[in-house]
Amino acid sequence: MISLWHPRHGNDDQHSTTDRLRDPRRLAALKAVQLLDTEDEERFDRLTRLACRLLDVPIALVSLVDERRQWFKSACGTTLRETPIEHAFCGYTINRQDTLVIEDARKDAHFADNPLVTDAPHIRFYAGTPIHGPDHQVLGTFCIIDTRPRTLGPHQRDILESLARLTSLEIARRQETSRLTGGTAPGTSHPVDPAAFLGDLLRHIERRHIAGDAPRLILAELLDDVLHCLQGEYGLVGVMQPADAPEPETLEILGLSLGDVSPAMQEFFLHGGRNLSMATLDVMTGGAFRRPSVQYLAPPDIQAMDQSRLPATHPPLHNALLVPFLRNERVIGTLVVANLGHAPDPSILNALAPLKQLGGRMVRAFHDARQRDRLQAALEEFRATLDATLDVILIVDEASRRFSYCNQGALNQLGYGEAELLTMPGEALNAALAIDALHNRLYSLDTATRSLRLELNLRCRDGGEIPVQAVIQRITHPATGRSNYIIVARDLRDSLQAQREIDWISRHDILTRQLNRYGFLQALAHTGDEADARRPLRLVAVYGTDRFKRLNEAHGTQRGDATLQELAQVLERLAGAHPGTLLARVGGDEFALATRVADSHDAVALTERWRKTVENHAFQAIEGLQLTVSTGLAIDAQGDLAPEELLRRANAALMRAKQGGRNRFRQYLAGMLDEVSRHETLERRLAGAFTRGDFFLNFQPQWALDDLSSPCGAEALLRWHDEELGSITPDVFIPVLEESGMMLEVGRWIIERALDSLVADRHRLPAGFFISVNISAVQLMDDRDLPEFIVQALAARDLPHGALEVEVTETALIQSPRRVGRQLERLHRQSIAIALDDFGTGFSSLSHLKQFPFDTVKIDKSFIAGLPGASEDRAIVESLLTLCHGFGRRVCAEGIETPAQLDFLNRLRCQRAQGYLLARPERTLRFGPPRSQ
Repeated sequence: MISLWHPRHGNDDQHSTTDRLRDPRRLAALKAVQLLDTEDEERFDRLTRLACRLLDVPIALVSLVDERRQWFKSACGTTLRETPIEHAFCGYTINRQDTLVIEDARKDAHFADNPLVTDAPHIRFYAGTPIHGPDHQVLGTFCIIDTRPRTLGPHQRDILESLARLTSLEIARRQETSRLTGGTAPGTSHPVDPAAFLGDLLRHIERRHIAGDAPRLILAELLDDVLHCLQGEYGLVGVMQPADAPEPETLEILGLSLGDVSPAMQEFFLHGGRNLSMATLDVMTGGAFRRPSVQYLAPPDIQAMDQSRLPATHPPLHNALLVPFLRNERVIGTLVVANLGHAPDPSILNALAPLKQLGGRMVRAFHDARQRDRLQAALEEFRATLDATLDVILIVDEASRRFSYCNQGALNQLGYGEAELLTMPGEALNAALAIDALHNRLYSLDTATRSLRLELNLRCRDGGEIPVQAVIQRITHPATGRSNYIIVARDLRDSLQAQREIDWISRHDILTRQLNRYGFLQALAHTGDEADARRPLRLVAVYGTDRFKRLNEAHGTQRGDATLQELAQVLERLAGAHPGTLLARVGGDEFALATRVADSHDAVALTERWRKTVENHAFQAIEGLQLTVSTGLAIDAQGDLAPEELLRRANAALMRAKQGGRNRFRQYLAGMLDEVSRHETLERRLAGAFTRGDFFLNFQPQWALDDLSSPCGAEALLRWHDEELGSITPDVFIPVLEESGMMLEVGRWIIERALDSLVADRHRLPAGFFISVNISAVQLMDDRDLPEFIVQALAARDLPHGALEVEVTETALIQSPRRVGRQLERLHRQSIAIALDDFGTGFSSLSHLKQFPFDTVKIDKSFIAGLPGASEDRAIVESLLTLCHGFGRRVCAEGIETPAQLDFLNRLRCQRAQGYLLARPERTLRFGPPRSQ
């Protein structure tokens, strides 16, 4: 048995839906109409038959829903009379309180397993609209059902909702008829004397009008009751436009009522218009619609009319009763009943006479209510627009020097009540918002500007402050001569919080929440200057998990990650016992601890004790796991080793420990580092790389996420294959190029080779295609003519400046901010696009986005890898995108490998992406469509 409640709803939603179905007011209204478990009635059956014909469905229902079941007052096309509440589609309609359309129930998570879908009657399509009873309570639905999937167009939806309204009117008329006739059963022959009935009806209508019921609803129900009382076939009630309306005068139909359902009636109901031309009616009826008296147009009167002006689908017209609605003896509306069963006698006409004035009052009330609704809707739309923004919007009246308006964002952010805030002067929030201060600041600006941008703190009611960026303008209203200061302030707390998060991320490992390599070295540098006479020696110990790759392969990365987290917790407890000890995850399965000790003996003993503690720990992440670590120790006895050197020596000792059989301890000794020899070999081979033609470029295409038909650009990637050394990764040889001074020559070669490739394939590439080239810190600092070289290289190939984008890492920014900043500014002035590469990984700072003219920010692939499943990665990427969008920067995500990552970034409005999912790097620019398609 399927539950009525959607499985994704929480308990609150479930209780909310239950409360709506079991609302005592709704159930009381359902009981009051006395419809449950009653006999079939033609008034409802003809509406469900009409629905099946007009909407071409096999089943139509008038469904009433109580606390345990849905019961069908009328059912066309099925023998079912009721179903349990837990199977009821209509429960969802009542919960929504508007039209619900299910185009294919088998594909909808709410209903796929519903017995009414899987078994008879095999529902595939459902559309239902609420029907209402007393106090506008929802009693159930008017719904249509099909055994095949389908859609519901706007015109069909309007028909369904009109049938639901007619059903609600029939329920109200049935209840009112029963009351007026003293309990005469609905569906019996004509009740008491019609004139008496109409007199009681008009008195009831007037009471409802005085009570403030909606005029449109009263008039529509009045039409229905008069139609049935006089046994007419059909009728309408309409209002004329106000005299000052600019459009040609029309009769707007507020309600149609059908006494019988014939094919002609169906056609008229389906295609009938809602506005009738008064000019046409005047010509056709000889001005009958403008006469201020109740009129009966007998068959001879009708025959004398020019009925050719009626629509082709209009049903036959034999006679008609016209009741005008008057204002100052002018007709402003009318009620028409056509094809009466017999001519009304004078008593009926007299009984309807009071309706002329009563109807006029209701028409005036209708027009007044419509005007109020329009004005209120316009005002609410304006206020809702301002209230929907999270920004603080304030208006200061220059004359009173106080706030004259505040939006909901101001109340929410600052904590004041509206009445309280509107009594305050601007300086109550900040001295800079005083009228004199604003006047002086604005008039010190260029006269063409008259707009002020400030960063300030606004005082809140609780005494705190929120940082904002405010834009302030002075506006004078010509009609009144009054002047106001408009203040729009954006809360900067999210941006600042995002910066704090990025700063934390740049220094910490997300998995273990410990310091990362950069954070460890930074903290170690900070503690290196702290003298401690009792513990003069600094040590760094690196612990590498033995055979961790095999553990990952055997148990999966999820359990491998859990093991690293547990290892971090063990080491954190050990570090906590020694104040001032630093702990960091410095590699995939490597952790470093740094502390001070009295002598070398203590350093060795402490490091070994920590290693054995890990060895003896019973890990819970993987049952029965016997985890060991190898340990490398480096000691700074003189206090003059740089943090990077100390860690490098500890890593060298760790490698010796692992080479010696693992689960071992080694202390750094001279000779363990062979970096000098390796560096010399690389430098020697690099020196002849140009001559041998060892360098080549690969191109990694970039894609605009709003158009994946073809790439929008490509990143040029330098590659080196040496005959002796094989393929060397850039992270190995690029530092050697930079240190040897060869990077300037190689860097210019990369630019020229990339642009040559672009020229060669330009005719095959889409318009606006660009090449992105990485520029190293050495190039920016030492190649003084780099901007001019780039411009000349573009000009020599007849390429626009937009054909090249330069990428800069944050490492380059911190090495020489002023010099690098000048170079970037020169490139920016030449309209060369600039991208900030690997954002968020090492030295991320909000100031970089403000200080340097970046056009694009590239999010490092390490943050993309866990998307969308990893909550930490989601939070990081969302924060980075929010921050970049706030600074007006384009965002490119690197390392896209799954469709889920691409969809997640697309939903966050990331503009560009690159990665193996879309395309792998190639030697040419001849790219095909993305691999994901």
